[in-house]
Amino acid sequence: MKSSEAALGQIREALDRRFAEVETIAEQMSSESKIQSFQFVKDPFQQTNPYRLWDLEKSLFDYRMSNHFIVDYYIAYKTSGMFISPRKVYNARQFYSLQLRYDDLSYEEWYAQLFNQYYYKTYKPGMPVQYEGKPYSVVSYMQSFGTKDSGGVITVLINNQQIQEMLRHIDSERGGFAYVADQNGNLISQIGMEPNSTDLKALPIGEGFSQFQWNGQRMLITQTTSSYNGWIYVSAQPEAVVLEKANYIKELTLTVFILALIAGLFVAGFLAYRSSRPVFKMLQLLPLRAGDQQKRPLGNLMDDIRSSVSALVESHDALNSRLEAQIPLLRNVFYDRLLQGGFTSKEEVDAAMEHSRVELYGENLAIAVIQLRGYHAPYNEEMLLELDIVKLNIRDVIGRISMLEEISPQVHDLGENKLALLLHGAGPEAEHFMEKVRLLLYQLYAELKKASNAGLSLAVGTCQTRLTEAYRSYGEAEFLLLHAAWNDQQPILFYDTTELPVPAYFYPSDVEQRLIQLVRSGNRPETVRLMDQIREKNGGVRELPAVVERLLAQELCGTLMKCCEPSGSGEDPLAEELEVVLKASDPALPSTEAIHMLFQTLLQLCRKYEERKRSHNDSLAGKLIEYIDRHYPDPDLSLSILAGEAKTSEAYVSFFFKEQTGMNFSDYLENVRMKEAKRLLAHSSMPISEIASLTGYLSLNTFSRAFKRANGMSATEYRKESCVREA
Repeated sequence: MKSSEAALGQIREALDRRFAEVETIAEQMSSESKIQSFQFVKDPFQQTNPYRLWDLEKSLFDYRMSNHFIVDYYIAYKTSGMFISPRKVYNARQFYSLQLRYDDLSYEEWYAQLFNQYYYKTYKPGMPVQYEGKPYSVVSYMQSFGTKDSGGVITVLINNQQIQEMLRHIDSERGGFAYVADQNGNLISQIGMEPNSTDLKALPIGEGFSQFQWNGQRMLITQTTSSYNGWIYVSAQPEAVVLEKANYIKELTLTVFILALIAGLFVAGFLAYRSSRPVFKMLQLLPLRAGDQQKRPLGNLMDDIRSSVSALVESHDALNSRLEAQIPLLRNVFYDRLLQGGFTSKEEVDAAMEHSRVELYGENLAIAVIQLRGYHAPYNEEMLLELDIVKLNIRDVIGRISMLEEISPQVHDLGENKLALLLHGAGPEAEHFMEKVRLLLYQLYAELKKASNAGLSLAVGTCQTRLTEAYRSYGEAEFLLLHAAWNDQQPILFYDTTELPVPAYFYPSDVEQRLIQLVRSGNRPETVRLMDQIREKNGGVRELPAVVERLLAQELCGTLMKCCEPSGSGEDPLAEELEVVLKASDPALPSTEAIHMLFQTLLQLCRKYEERKRSHNDSLAGKLIEYIDRHYPDPDLSLSILAGEAKTSEAYVSFFFKEQTGMNFSDYLENVRMKEAKRLLAHSSMPISEIASLTGYLSLNTFSRAFKRANGMSATEYRKESCVREA
């Protein structure tokens, strides 16, 4: 059972990482503007839609190439009935006939199941399918996007056979089984349970080790729960099989002892027993492989141990290889999220860097975007291959060049004809750091010109002192690439020293997405900081033309509408914000006044979200305290029961309770019980054992120790002292 617990823990950690990666992929696709734009298209093959469709198809990254855990994924649009995955586009019936077909579902049942509800991080249990004419068993992860009437569904098909292969590594013995169930008890994947039905429910068992009657057998159950998603991992062994092995060891020991007595070789028998005992203990810890006999022959013990240890080493090495293979993908995800402003705190950035094995030192950071000139869309296969070769050459040059001590560069591929260069290091002030950056980039450009004939443009953003604000420097560099006048005499441009010839405003898409995220999260200080930055970039140096200001006001109107999530009630609490959008859209209103009005409304909306979050926290805290005050006599009252009442995880309830009350759950529960115990001791003549039972303690000894620890005296002394005070 210890071995099963360790194996379950390894499987749980591996699957948690896999499922987190799948959810990250689905979230990235659901927020992609190209994917979102097709949800309202009724006929995707008319007018300019085929080109947009081709562009969307080419932009989809084939995650199967780097993650064999994924069989395939596709995006289904409800309005047009179009299904798209990397290098494939079908209508619904073609997709179900040619690409993917469920063995137990008709086309109509499958289509109705796909669009008749809104999915949010939903996992469907493993089901048999025919994928590209080959049989598979898949677990479906489904994520809806857009509106319910005209949105779509992103479905990731996870290879259930790999999950089952992991479960087979557990020593399930004869007649045993293992399964994975979600937080609601629905079986996601299982082995050894009959019948193989997707509507089976998880067994009503607790965490850790327990016993359960199943199919006429008494089973020894090992269970563990994932802290990531609350899923349950269970393995079961028949009690009779375990005792059979125990009896075998008992008989073997007795036989050796009797033979030693008969032969009269007490010393030799004792030494043989002492030498064989560690071997048998080690043998008990090693799992039996599939197809092996239940009893190992005595003559092959060492061979069996050697083969079992070799299998464990190979499994460990294979797991390490898989983890190492995921590192490049994790780094790309980290860099993409950092440049897009996806981190809201330094702690979150540090955790992501540790997870992806990225090291960024120093207080200063600047982003330079390298664009390869002469390559423009549409890209064919030969152009993409040539771009890859040029990028590899650039990486080699950056690796060979003698870098300055204060600056360390990191290269990130932005796709197509762009590379991002993250320049970070320590320095007394930002001006000194940027001066070093200038020297480094000019030296780098000279080396690149010698090593390659490719035309390069380097756009450099301003220096930032916090990693969470790296997206600002990246946005400035991208802004330069779009609006600056490039020539061979000025291949490197810096945002803080470049005068743009065309009047334009600063409001890139990544800044807009971060503003929406901050408003919805109710983070007022960061929202104010970002608004001040937008104001500074759009009027701090020179006044914007009226036409440009009007365009910026219209962009902010769209941002405000995206922040206004519709509620399910009859009244719309965000009607005031929508009315501001209508006022700001009026051409008669001056652009400056409209922008100021929109900023104030966004800040007001941020306060609403903050108050809503605070109100929810107060309500939940009151609910938890009320539950403890009513159920403290229950000796089984624990953090897991409280988490079930709040419908969330134990870790979150523990953190939330400490944050709201300033006390741990166990300390608060003990204070409530001690308060009632002191009241009963002072105002009643009940025996102390009965008071212990009424206040939630299973035994008098446990109550006595807790009372003396909390009050500095025993319960008997407290009762005597209370009687003296009343007299």
